[in-house]
Amino acid sequence: MKSTALFSVYGLIAAVSAISPPRQRRDVQPRDPGSPGEGTIAYFDQLIDHSNPSLGTFKQEYWYSTMYYDGPGAPIVFEAPGESTIGPDDIDLSNNTMTGLIAQNVRGASITLQHRYWGEAIPIPGNFTAETLQYLNLNQSIEDIVYFARNVKLDFDPEGKSKYDVAPWLLTGCSYPGALSAWTNALSPDTFWAYHSSSAPVQIKASLWEYYEIIEKAIPRNCSADMSRVIAHADGIIANGTESDKISLKKSLSLPTNWSDTEVVSALSFAVTAWQGNQFYKNSSITPLCESVENQWPGSGVSKPGPEGVGLELATKGLARFWAKEFAKGNDVADPDDTATDGWNWYLCNEPFEAWQVWEPKHPIGLVSKHLTRSDMIRRRCEEMYPDVGPYKYGLKNGRNVEQINALTGGWNHVNTTHLVWVNGEFDPWRPVSVSSESRPGGPLQSTEQAPVFLIPGAAHCNDYRTKNKFANEGARKAIDGVVDNMKKWVKEFYDQKAQKPPKGSNCRPRPRRTAAN
Repeated sequence: MKSTALFSVYGLIAAVSAISPPRQRRDVQPRDPGSPGEGTIAYFDQLIDHSNPSLGTFKQEYWYSTMYYDGPGAPIVFEAPGESTIGPDDIDLSNNTMTGLIAQNVRGASITLQHRYWGEAIPIPGNFTAETLQYLNLNQSIEDIVYFARNVKLDFDPEGKSKYDVAPWLLTGCSYPGALSAWTNALSPDTFWAYHSSSAPVQIKASLWEYYEIIEKAIPRNCSADMSRVIAHADGIIANGTESDKISLKKSLSLPTNWSDTEVVSALSFAVTAWQGNQFYKNSSITPLCESVENQWPGSGVSKPGPEGVGLELATKGLARFWAKEFAKGNDVADPDDTATDGWNWYLCNEPFEAWQVWEPKHPIGLVSKHLTRSDMIRRRCEEMYPDVGPYKYGLKNGRNVEQINALTGGWNHVNTTHLVWVNGEFDPWRPVSVSSESRPGGPLQSTEQAPVFLIPGAAHCNDYRTKNKFANEGARKAIDGVVDNMKKWVKEFYDQKAQKPPKGSNCRPRPRRTAAN
């Protein structure tokens, strides 16, 4: 899940290349190729352990931009850190992103922070193990945000006139950073003045089978029908076929014949998760896959099918063509950012965030293989990656569970909030664990003046984060403008309460104070 660091979702083939264990789609923020490297890098001395400061500090990178900053006393827009490494070309603090757009409208500076255990921000150097990763947990991550906001000395504000207790600090994020924003509001509410929480998976679940249910509703009916046929066919061969049958299956799909059973079904199930990265302002991310599966390429000779699809034989042929083209592009390599994979896996296993996108017998979804199960994920993603190191173990092994996390944060029931705006997409695969979930007790959270909720029709994941979406879709425009308008209103309230005049040129001038005379 990325931040203004705008990290990309995994490429289709990169995500299913010859690696073990199989990948799960992370709820990362969207990134555009070639995002401008806007932002000045600086370093902060962050505590290794907020409960034991005597352990010392480590260097945590952050980036800031003053392109919209009206000077000392102006607001700070702080983007919560995400679970991928921020590189110098990944920074976009301009108004192309929600972070920059808010900063532009409140005339503030913007900041994004590297998450602990990503990039150079490594508290305990060395290989990632059950011992060295002990300081990667939710409490430490939230405390990083709060400790930074309360203690950082900003180069552009040497006199501290934009400190958190003097000027309004606004916490923003989409995806996991959006959840961090909401969880900071729940667990440490006395530092930030206002919050933006978009596509935030705040209700932790062990098995997130609903992820594929949403995709099934979102993508073309013929595509989902045919992908389900191919997956069911593969499941049957893996369950009952000979080794010769399995090799024939892989060849029929243009997949490497040395792939394991799990890699094959992971590739098939993971392919449709491209929907998560869909943005209104550019071609649908699922279109290349679905056009291939439905044999809709020039010269195919296949008419455009109805909702029933083209059937198993043609769908297999089309999917094989898709894989072959992708492999020919060189998209058959593992993700080079191993620390991102290890760090996030640890979160899933230790906190535990889990949310495995797997088969659920009580809720069968054709787009996910029956051979992808929670127990298999825990074995591959936890047991094999994080063996015990002396007394150090991952949280699931120590008896931790998702109910404990939800009890701590309030999950989707932490709704008695002020100055917090929620945004979700109708067809975001992570919506089932958001405050806009249809399964939430009492139904999706309803909007109020202090806690506005925007549900963008037809939207996927983080569709308010890339602000280009407002020019391509009316629902996105309403949500993006709604976030900005609320932030401007709440910033005005801050200056009203402080009886303090905003910097010259600010869009957030206070209303005249009421007195007995007026």
